[in-house]
Amino acid sequence: MIRLGWHYGTRERTRFLLTAGGVAGAVVLSVFLAGVYRSAVSGSIDYVEAADADLWVARVGTDNLMRVGGDLPDSVVEVVAELPDVLSIEPISVALLPVGTSHASRTQLVVGLEPPAEAAAPRQMKTGRAVPEPGEIVVDRTFARRARIRLGESVTFADRWLKVVGITSGTNLLVTQYAFVHRSDLDAARGSEGEVSFLLVRTAPDRAGHLRRKILLDVDGAVAFTRTGFVRNNRREISSGFVPVLWAVSVLGIGFGTLTVALLMYAAVLEKRMDYAVLAALGAGDGSRLLVVLQQTLAAGLAGAVAGAGALALLAWLLPAVVPEVTVELDLSLLLAAGAGALVIAGLGAVPPAWAALRTLPMEALRR
Repeated sequence: MIRLGWHYGTRERTRFLLTAGGVAGAVVLSVFLAGVYRSAVSGSIDYVEAADADLWVARVGTDNLMRVGGDLPDSVVEVVAELPDVLSIEPISVALLPVGTSHASRTQLVVGLEPPAEAAAPRQMKTGRAVPEPGEIVVDRTFARRARIRLGESVTFADRWLKVVGITSGTNLLVTQYAFVHRSDLDAARGSEGEVSFLLVRTAPDRAGHLRRKILLDVDGAVAFTRTGFVRNNRREISSGFVPVLWAVSVLGIGFGTLTVALLMYAAVLEKRMDYAVLAALGAGDGSRLLVVLQQTLAAGLAGAVAGAGALALLAWLLPAVVPEVTVELDLSLLLAAGAGALVIAGLGAVPPAWAALRTLPMEALRR
């Protein structure tokens, strides 16, 4: 009795493979998007986390790097620089602008830096320099791969050509990527000389909260965020558009997998209806017959989880070569979640066939 369900589940290989495939497809569908989401979140906040700034100062109405609601006049730099506890201050400009070559053109989140840009320069460099001079640009490796760009080549930016002097990693936002130029090039493209998007301020670690409150009180039209708060705001910004889709697809994936398991296992129980009647006639209780059904669905669920994990690892390896913008960030927690999801699918899918098995009466065995 203990091994009967496993035997039933694997004896019909075609049905078993179809059931496991349905579970694997549901796992891939659900966990794949979670991996893409993690990658997009990492790309959006890694740059902010790595920036050497205790406070981010912006215009009122702006609270994250991806949606800049307005600029601060350069005069604010002088006001903030004169505040007590300010150790250093670095202005940057930010705008969404097209960057392209003959092969591809994409709207990039362009950050204008002022050398030496000790606070705001990108930290994860694939190759080249992190801080561009006038007439130069640093691009993300995802965009470089898509546009077939190498160091020393040029790209178009606001009706001018800029030389690529660096390629970064960890700056891919999925729908766009970071690019870094000299602040004068970005200000000329935006037509906003004399204005800045953010001020990156360094202070003593224990003075960040005090300095933030002072900026809010003494600097008109400006808001300030601690590093932790600004990272949280950027995470919220990307999550707000992605998480609802992620949940919807995950629910659909679980529903698809559950339906596949339920249909195929229900058919399997109906084919062996006489066997379940004989089990009942021999004294097997409801728990024993339920165990036989659960063993069949769990066998398919475990096989589907393993197949799904393998498919996810293969996708994470192959996909960036085909679609550079889409990367999948997998770790042990996601793979464990995939396994748990497969077991949930197997458990839910066992309900209809278990109901059919438990409704089989011992007297039906006499039909043989």
